[in-house]
Amino acid sequence: MTALVASLLLQTLAAAAPLLLPALGEVFLERVGVINIGLEGLMVCGALAAVVVAVTTGSPWVGVLAAVAAGTAGAALFALFGVGLRRDQVIVGTTVNFLALGLTGVLYRAWSSGAGASKQAPTLPFLFGEGALSMNGLTLLALLLVPAAHWLLFRTRLGVTMRSAGEVPAAVAAAGTMVNRLRVLVALATGALCGAGGAALSVGISNTFTEGMTGGRGFIALAVVVFGRWSPLGALGASLLFAAADIAQLRLQAAGALKVPYPVFLAIPYLLTLVALAVRGAKVRPPAALGTPFEQG
Repeated sequence: MTALVASLLLQTLAAAAPLLLPALGEVFLERVGVINIGLEGLMVCGALAAVVVAVTTGSPWVGVLAAVAAGTAGAALFALFGVGLRRDQVIVGTTVNFLALGLTGVLYRAWSSGAGASKQAPTLPFLFGEGALSMNGLTLLALLLVPAAHWLLFRTRLGVTMRSAGEVPAAVAAAGTMVNRLRVLVALATGALCGAGGAALSVGISNTFTEGMTGGRGFIALAVVVFGRWSPLGALGASLLFAAADIAQLRLQAAGALKVPYPVFLAIPYLLTLVALAVRGAKVRPPAALGTPFEQG
């Protein structure tokens, strides 16, 4: 019984990492007044980059670095249009999603046709244990980032500046802070975390890449931010909740005890997302300047 509980807990933590990493980035990004709904696209770019580089070099950790770079590059494109050129951030994020999903599909098909069996990438090594009773480095990193992010956001002067940039950016600018530069830097950091989240999925949980393998996790990460009240600790709790729902639907499918079509089980995490937004989303207030471009005087 103890082994079963430990197994479920570790599986939930592993499933939470691909949600928690991008959600932590988005918490900071929305706190400075920018919303990026292109998390899904940045994650899938990271997932592909991790597998391709891991296969090429034989090192999953080098693949993780490539995933971080790919996510950052995608975020730079978003920052250029959404922050620098002050275009509608929702439209820019949507464009990034479509561009990334299409581009990764084309690149993967071109690469895998010549890679043969080598497209199976090495997975991240376990920090301890093996099989179901194990944890890899990216999962631990995601967990360790939570208290660090909470401290940075709520216990430091930089955190006060970031939170103020999402509420009254004009006042922050008057105090001498380059608001748009701050927003660009946070957007790039968010992209790096999204890339790491994609790697946590491809070389952390699986050992390969499939088109659309993120399965909407980028959008769920956006819901995690709202459900967690724009707080790193809240994002952790929400990520664990959604991950537990994902693990539950997998186990229900595997058990086969319920005579229910399998798409019903697949829908459980997404139904939970809608319920969470309906119940919790109506009771929280986002940063006042969220999604509003700022022109530095």
